[in-house]
Amino acid sequence: MANTIVLSAEQQISFRAHNIAKNEPNTLEQSRRAVDSQDDEGKVNVTIPDMFALFLSGSPRVNPNYARVKAESEVWFAKKCQLDARWRRILGKTDFSYFCAITAADAGPQELRTLCDWGNWVFPFDDLFDNGYLKENPVAAQKVIDVLLSDMGIRPENDICERDRLPARERALVDVHRTFLWPALGTNNWYTGVQQRFVTRMHDYCKGSMEQVKWRSQGRFPSIEDTLSTRRKSAGVAPLYALAEYALKLDLPNAVFENESIQEIERIGVDFVVIQNDILSYCKEESEGIIHNLVAITRYHTESVYSQLAVPHPQMAFDNVGKLLSDLYRRWYLALARLPSWGERIDAGVQQYIGSVRAVVMANLNWSFRSERYFGRDVAEVRRTRVVRVLKRLPEARFNVQ
Repeated sequence: MANTIVLSAEQQISFRAHNIAKNEPNTLEQSRRAVDSQDDEGKVNVTIPDMFALFLSGSPRVNPNYARVKAESEVWFAKKCQLDARWRRILGKTDFSYFCAITAADAGPQELRTLCDWGNWVFPFDDLFDNGYLKENPVAAQKVIDVLLSDMGIRPENDICERDRLPARERALVDVHRTFLWPALGTNNWYTGVQQRFVTRMHDYCKGSMEQVKWRSQGRFPSIEDTLSTRRKSAGVAPLYALAEYALKLDLPNAVFENESIQEIERIGVDFVVIQNDILSYCKEESEGIIHNLVAITRYHTESVYSQLAVPHPQMAFDNVGKLLSDLYRRWYLALARLPSWGERIDAGVQQYIGSVRAVVMANLNWSFRSERYFGRDVAEVRRTRVVRVLKRLPEARFNVQ
């Protein structure tokens, strides 16, 4: 039998970019599919991939306790962290409780409350590293991370935890996590495994956040492979799996989580969210000059391959990133087909857990189109047509393309 070469998702993007330089007909045709109307701002129309397909189609189930728990959680969190009026409005409009209510549609009100509290906590915490003063300050960022992780039993590398030296806002955030959110996962004996999985995934999340801070501080323009690897951690998706496991009161042996098919399903769920986010946030981030986005980096790499040729249409980058989504659907069904059986009782819980991974992906997608976070008042029109406007040519990168 002939040997078969299997390319990773990251290699597929790079491979397609190199095919452009050889004038591959199919690849060049992709760049011509978008409507080429161009305005004075140098923008063109592109069509984003259809993300409401197969098992992500249809309306999501929403926890019936959503409205009440949302209100309670937001009032409580705003008070504990002493949020000003501006941040209270942002918290309400962000409505991460809706995301959580889809993630754990069958959870009781107390468990849903824990998820909503964590969701309302992680948004301002994550913003410190994405848009706040920590985004290019690895020393200060590491101090905040060290305090957060030390509260969960992970010692800082230098054995120094400077809680008392944190600014008031950052200290309030980590104190809320230590005092209220973290203990909630240890209230029952069977949650021991859940708590450890949550710790591991929060540690990865913090590592990813720090990697992005270091990129910015060093003026580094990452490769496509590095971008995907880091975004899988910094997106903060995996901790939600453990929170959903807690909220649904699943009692599954560690052997389930050590199984390759389950781990593959978890990886696929993370990749769905990462790719969805980078596609949907692209226009907003383009306008803000943010280039650490999978679509933007794909565009920069594709344009660097062209060099002496004409600049490729931006539709090509969206199509290539969209192909990664198509591959995720295929991998999802293959992983399901390879699942072993652990017996009726455990199998029922496994199916609930897999359902929660799927629910996280659906939550992210529906939550993104529910608010005006990415497309403003045009969100309904973008959902209907999938057409957005982007710069025909990106500004010259401030960093070297790897």
